Amino acid sequence: MANKDSDPWVKEFVAQEDTYVEKSNVRYRCPKCQSFLQQRQGKNGAFWGCSQFPKCDYSANDKDGKPVRAKRYLCPECQSPLKKHVHKENTFWGCTNYPDCKVTVEDDSGVPIPQKKFPCRKCGHYLVRKKGPKGHFWGCVKFPDCRHTLNDHEGKPVLRK
Repeated sequence: MANKDSDPWVKEFVAQEDTYVEKSNVRYRCPKCQSFLQQRQGKNGAFWGCSQFPKCDYSANDKDGKPVRAKRYLCPECQSPLKKHVHKENTFWGCTNYPDCKVTVEDDSGVPIPQKKFPCRKCGHYLVRKKGPKGHFWGCVKFPDCRHTLNDHEGKPVLRK
C-alpha cells in the first residue's frame, strides 16, 4: 500500500484551492431490524424511515436532522397507545383500541392529563373526566356497558350519598 504523502491523487486533491471537508455523514440504525434509517419527505415534512421498508415499518420524527421517536402515552385501561383528537374546540386523547376500549383522557397543552382513579360504584372499574355539551362530568370507562356518571366540581367527581 502506498504512503498517503506520496499518493499523487491525495497530493492533487489537497492542492486544489476550492477543496474543503464537510462534517462526516452520520448513519443511524433502526432499533427494530438494525438496518440504516433514511431521512425522507412526507406530507407533514421530514421524517426518518427504515431502509428496509416495507419489511420493517419503523419511523421516527425529524428534529434538527436527527431521528427522534415521538413520546407515546398509554391507555390507563388496556395499555394501548393514546391518540390525540381535536373536535371543534375540544382536544382530548382517545385509545387506539377503539371501539373495544372507549377510554378518553383530557389534554393539557399537548399532553394527556394523568388522572387519579376514582372507582365506579356500579361495575368496579373507574371513572374518567369527560367534557359534554353541558360541561365536564365523570363517566365510567366501560361506557356503554356501564352508564354510571357523576357531576364534576373543580376537577373531581361529586359523590352521591
